[in-house]
Amino acid sequence: MKVFSIIQPSSFLPRRPQEDYLLSSKKHPIFTVADGVSLNFKNGETYPNPSGAAKAAEILCKAAISEAEKKYDSFGEDNLGEIFKIANKSLTDYNASYGRTSQTINYFDNDFFSATTAFLLIKGKKAYWYSLCDSGMVVFNKNGHKILSSPITSPLKGKFLPTGWKRMNPENRAKVMHTHRNIVGQNGELLGYGVADGEEKAVNYLNFGTVNLNDGDMVIVYTDGFEDYLALEEFNKLFLEWPADLKKQLNSITARMAKKSKKKYGLERSLTAIKI
Repeated sequence: MKVFSIIQPSSFLPRRPQEDYLLSSKKHPIFTVADGVSLNFKNGETYPNPSGAAKAAEILCKAAISEAEKKYDSFGEDNLGEIFKIANKSLTDYNASYGRTSQTINYFDNDFFSATTAFLLIKGKKAYWYSLCDSGMVVFNKNGHKILSSPITSPLKGKFLPTGWKRMNPENRAKVMHTHRNIVGQNGELLGYGVADGEEKAVNYLNFGTVNLNDGDMVIVYTDGFEDYLALEEFNKLFLEWPADLKKQLNSITARMAKKSKKKYGLERSLTAIKI
């Protein structure tokens, strides 16, 4: 098994602190990534640094890896939701330490620190995974055929957002989107989008499952900045071939594509790739 991990900074918002985080277990093939959700701030203020969202991503990853390591020997699909709940609960405590609770937040500059995330555990030739919001995982076989791709549910593309949402001022726009976070209807229907922020209902938005792996398969867990890259044949081919200078070639591809379109390819991005 070969493993490669990387976090690349944003060329679109270069002055922001790093809010992606990734972690691999030193004991077992367990991997996770997280993307701290961008913070909101009032006009005239600079972006918070250090970022509470960055710390939330770190806490989430560390809690997930720690809990998965404890359960590895007897791991089953039922453990996926349990691990997420425990990791998510760590953000309840983190937010509370800053006085951010459901009673005190305003869904704008005093809101929950939160993150999107994806997780992967490999045991034998079986992979257990979960994803939330616009972080994800994808599996290719040795011939480059996509076997599995987790659902991507970006809040910016949500049907729940009202007409004219983009024309609102930044504060109202943020409040409209954030009030639809982790909402579940009376009959269990999902009415918005999910992120890890300590709210118990976030687990309802979790995507999860298992997939059998074969020699030569390639698995990637990633944050949203790499989503559009996964549609590029040269990007996927690079990991399937796994050259000795993989990092150099990857940096060359991302630099060229980010120059072509900063908004599409220049966001902060992280991934861990595993070649079986």
